[in-house]
Amino acid sequence: MTLPAPGSPGNTATDDLERSDIGARFVGRSALIVLVLALILASTATLLQLWIFWPTALEAPRSTGGGSAATGQLATTKVVSYLGIAKFTLSTEDLFFIVVALAGALGGLIHATRSLAIYVGTRTLRWSWIAYYLLLPLIGALGGTVFYVVLRAGLFSPSTDVAQASPFGFAAVAALVGLFSQQALEKLRQLAQEMFTEVQPTEDHFEPR
Repeated sequence: MTLPAPGSPGNTATDDLERSDIGARFVGRSALIVLVLALILASTATLLQLWIFWPTALEAPRSTGGGSAATGQLATTKVVSYLGIAKFTLSTEDLFFIVVALAGALGGLIHATRSLAIYVGTRTLRWSWIAYYLLLPLIGALGGTVFYVVLRAGLFSPSTDVAQASPFGFAAVAALVGLFSQQALEKLRQLAQEMFTEVQPTEDHFEPR
């Protein structure tokens, strides 16, 4: 079996670095079961939130003058019931931010689950990578949100009125950002290099691979 590319557990590109003893032990059976169950629950909860907040049945705001809704106003949608606990009325922009964050987190969970399955299968999972798996959904959510803001700003495509935009494209990009967070952040770094002055790395700088 071919192990994942650098950037996943088992990368030998940093073997020459001085390492601490923290997380050097292999993950035990009980902790592994807890971790797998946590990933399953997190994935299920993320999918559920994505279905709940997906912007369907958009309703244009009513005009105060008796005519049609004013051009440029945001459409709104009502989440009729959130698990029977509460009801929300959110603007389309709010829904888009929620959706891209959830889609990014879902991409991160896919990445974490796949990588965990591979390294459990090869019996090489160590404690030092548990934080990596736990933080991947957060990285995906944050990265997906940043990419959404960049896309909405029109840096990669013309600006589109949010009331007319489709959530599928933004959610797909956010999910890909979570799934391939290293490549996505590298793309943002390249964009930043074109906009800002490059800073020379310090002596203790570590370049991720």
